[in-house]
Amino acid sequence: MTAVVEETVQEAAGGGKAPGRPGPDPAAALRTSLPVANFLSFFAIAAVEFAVPFVAVSTLGASSLVVAALGICRFAPQVLLARTAALLVERYDQRSVMLGSELLRVLAFLLSALALAAGPAWGTVVFCLANVALACGSVLTSVSTQVLVPAVFPDRELPRIYARLSMAESGADGLAPFVTGVGLGLLGVPWTFATAAALALCACALLVRIPRIRVPAGPEAPGKGEETTEKTETTESTESTEKRSPGRTTLRHGLRLNLATPALRILTFWALAYNFGQCVIEALLLIVLLDQTPLTAVGFGVIRSCVVLFAVAGSGLAERLPARLRTGLGTSVFGCGAVASYALVGFGAYLGGTAGLVLVLAGFVLDEFCSGVVAVRVQTFRARAIAQEDRAIATASYRAANLTAVPVGFALGGLAGLFLSPVHTLVTVGALMLLPAVLVLSRSVRETG
Repeated sequence: MTAVVEETVQEAAGGGKAPGRPGPDPAAALRTSLPVANFLSFFAIAAVEFAVPFVAVSTLGASSLVVAALGICRFAPQVLLARTAALLVERYDQRSVMLGSELLRVLAFLLSALALAAGPAWGTVVFCLANVALACGSVLTSVSTQVLVPAVFPDRELPRIYARLSMAESGADGLAPFVTGVGLGLLGVPWTFATAAALALCACALLVRIPRIRVPAGPEAPGKGEETTEKTETTESTESTEKRSPGRTTLRHGLRLNLATPALRILTFWALAYNFGQCVIEALLLIVLLDQTPLTAVGFGVIRSCVVLFAVAGSGLAERLPARLRTGLGTSVFGCGAVASYALVGFGAYLGGTAGLVLVLAGFVLDEFCSGVVAVRVQTFRARAIAQEDRAIATASYRAANLTAVPVGFALGGLAGLFLSPVHTLVTVGALMLLPAVLVLSRSVRETG
């Protein structure tokens, strides 16, 4: 699919278009700026996700119900607005979409900085509004990135680009909680959130330098990666988007796309099972570990921060593994490892003591490393398996389904902890996650490219 570049470098700087000169290379502009912007953006997001519940509880005296409301405001808009995000990504150029999503984050961070000044009651409302803005920005960025990358970069570069983006996200997620905790202690709440807003503005400064790239929602065309500045092509792509059948822009259609082939069906089910099972376990795990093992709160925080480094390592090594593991076989093996790791976590929690804690730590390490590898492999496969004209709605539906699995998993885990033994629930759910682990080893996944 040919990505349409709507302006040349000279036009972006305020000058006139130079006749006969080629437009900017969007791949060159994005190759470095997108991963760096991704790191800054996810660092700021992780900082706020860590700080908002902490400040709400420690400073505003929020109850568990308020913490749940904050979580709903963070995830529910991403499900409800998934179709709208897909339509916006198809209608507007990707620079505008990504800049808009970053500005929503800036708004979220500024609202968070002002929350304490509003008092306990209104401060909680402001935090909820900030989380809604953060959620809207997240769904726009996710859909835009999954549409933009395969449209701009040649097929052979997709694994490398997805690896860089995954490393940036994992690195930010691992570093941000520690830095944010230090920031809250040294700078205070308002300045910590203001710093997060400044980081998001830095991401905007990187994104504003890239050309305006519109991804046509029409049939695949030869010459993917070639650029054109013809106004007629831009108009035609817009008309193509507007004339699409309404049925092809629904989340139901997007879900059908994610179930179109055996490999897509299995990987979609695998992702849903992974998110659901992980959240059921997360709802109970800390309670069980504190009761069954010599774990302290500080130790748990250090463990969770350190194991994220294995996700960074997995993303970085995804395309440096032996050739056979850089295919569908690698997707199967590491996808199996990611979900099977929770059987190890559940057994470790059941065993208890120091030995059990070591098994839990091993399960975390296995999960993070395998997740880092398989994230690159799955994104690459989906970029190749789903047609360009369907990619926005397919990505939006895939994300909506997985984000729905998150609160459902937490809710069922919380209820199970009230009525059932938390330890036995952990072991049972961990064992059940061996089913998608076996399924992802199927031949249809192993034989994908």
